Amino acid sequence: MAQADTRPVEAEDVERIRERRRRASERGRWRAVEEAFEAGLRNHWYALAPSAALGDTNPLPLRRMGEDLALWRDAAGALHLFVDSCAHRGARLSLGAVVGDRLCCCYHGWAYDGTGQCVSIPSEGGACELAREARVRSYPVEEHGGLIFGWFDDDGQAPGRDCPNPEELESPEWSGFIVPHEWHGVGWFRVLENLVDPIHAPFLHAGTYTMGHGALQDVIAVEDRPGGLFVKREGQELVSFDYSTYHFPNWCEVDVPYPWSAGPGGAMRVLVFVTPIDGEATQVYMVRKRRITGWKWWIWWSLWHLRLRRKMYDVLDGDEAALTSQRGRHALDNEFLAQSDLGIVRMRRLFADAHARLAR
Repeated sequence: MAQADTRPVEAEDVERIRERRRRASERGRWRAVEEAFEAGLRNHWYALAPSAALGDTNPLPLRRMGEDLALWRDAAGALHLFVDSCAHRGARLSLGAVVGDRLCCCYHGWAYDGTGQCVSIPSEGGACELAREARVRSYPVEEHGGLIFGWFDDDGQAPGRDCPNPEELESPEWSGFIVPHEWHGVGWFRVLENLVDPIHAPFLHAGTYTMGHGALQDVIAVEDRPGGLFVKREGQELVSFDYSTYHFPNWCEVDVPYPWSAGPGGAMRVLVFVTPIDGEATQVYMVRKRRITGWKWWIWWSLWHLRLRRKMYDVLDGDEAALTSQRGRHALDNEFLAQSDLGIVRMRRLFADAHARLAR
């Protein structure tokens, strides 16, 4: 029979046990926050789609924030966003057609105005009492710089904050491209954490065009900013992906230095808009801009399509591989954070605060 270990417990052993318990407790608290917001934090704006993806007569089916949606533009050019389910029998409205200022269901022709109110039931003679009682849920939408954004409320109230519209989106001094990425098996929190983690660049992206440069060891600092955080490396600036401005809850600004071989315009400003598809997939729109006007724009445009776009995917393929390998919330099972993860810790605190407010 084995004898019990009767060695005295050393003080450092007690401290290690306490530290393991503390870390496990932190992982448990954060897991609860992620589960609550896995399909998004409501009452905020989220990027839905590039304007170019939406046709004139056919609605665009989307899955965002864990909901099936129909995005459409009426004959006057106004945008509308509906839950993708007819009030009659639940058929997808995205299978229907836009007729003037109405969206008509393909199944029985029920027609809705831009607010989601049913205005016509053909089998009942068109406008009727039953039509006045039927409506579908709609969400506010805005369009800025070639991107369409939706406000996902949980109470039917008007938007409580302005839609993100940084200068680079619409200023004629900035030129660039909207690049969509749809990552399956990757929740939106993993994407956000990647964006406030500049120290991963020289490791994961070693050998890429711009991201593999600089020191491997550094200290991360985080500064509070209105509505978010500024995360930076202390030891270098504009050598690689060295800092990120995070706007709570779902978008970032990142500057990436470009060498002379990338043409005029200096560093590339990347606006990254992160939108949950559902709890297990994420839609990301990267708006890649440079401060370029006039004839220099043609050099930037040509280099982008000939060389730079392909090099960009070298970086993004690495991100996708690493993020997919984390297997969603399994990344938290035995997580062991370091000083370089300070941006992640501070970002999580913002979500934890939002979770606590909702629980009151």
